[in-house]
Amino acid sequence: MTTLEVKLEHINSAQHAETHPPMYFMHKYWARKPHNVVAKYISTYSKEDEIVLDPFCGSGVTPIESLRLRRKAIAVDLDPMAIFITRTTIVPADLNEFEAAFKQIESKVKAKIYKLYETECKRCKRMGIVSHVVWKQKTERLGDEFPLEIWYHCDCKKEIQSKKPSLADLRTLKRIERQRIPHWLPQGELIWNTRINVHRGTKVVDLFTKRNLIALSIIFNEIKSLEDVAIRNLMQFVFTGFVIKSSRLNFINVGGYSSLGRGLQFADTGFLQNTWNRMSGTILKGNSMMY
Repeated sequence: MTTLEVKLEHINSAQHAETHPPMYFMHKYWARKPHNVVAKYISTYSKEDEIVLDPFCGSGVTPIESLRLRRKAIAVDLDPMAIFITRTTIVPADLNEFEAAFKQIESKVKAKIYKLYETECKRCKRMGIVSHVVWKQKTERLGDEFPLEIWYHCDCKKEIQSKKPSLADLRTLKRIERQRIPHWLPQGELIWNTRINVHRGTKVVDLFTKRNLIALSIIFNEIKSLEDVAIRNLMQFVFTGFVIKSSRLNFINVGGYSSLGRGLQFADTGFLQNTWNRMSGTILKGNSMMY
């Protein structure tokens, strides 16, 4: 054996995937590899302080596990979103400052956004706040839908209530359709790909109702104004993590609701959520995962 030869004990048995720890659930990413299997290969075929290279890092399981095992890591990916998710998951942030930043955003946007989701309570006739709307798609054309049922919160009752849309609700939606979107949103077209149902001319904004687009633009504008880079990136990480749940890609099923799959599939019966409620719920859930 020469001095360059190293005897290795190879992995010669199946490795069973374990449930990811909470930090890997903070942001959806397709085809995330089992962290324990990745860690097993890293610990077997490298030593502490050595460099692990992942040229297709995806959501960052390999570099994250490498750092956890006291290796150095180089992560590469053509997709800027993959790099963003990987870096934001790894880079530390002060959670007290993060919570303070969220409260700052909340104080500026919550009331403004809730104004978009007002509805009259059928029980006490005061104004409640819409939490979810069940929609029916009339045709295959995006935006050609109408509300079937409104779920809302009102101070007169602890539990969530539901009702059929009133004429006032329909007038509110028409009024919102005429409003301009107050802040920047991406206007570019999606890359044409019939395998995932992306047709020519489809834009990012087509995936959302006008009401949710207005709310999302307000939230994102406040996030961009945060001065601390790590906190701003983490808040954007939260934003991109929940944004699909504010889109037209959610449908009703037996267990509740979910998105239809990897492609842009629009259900006959859709389920839209109050954008601010989704943002704040994600923050609360994410904080418990990060601690």
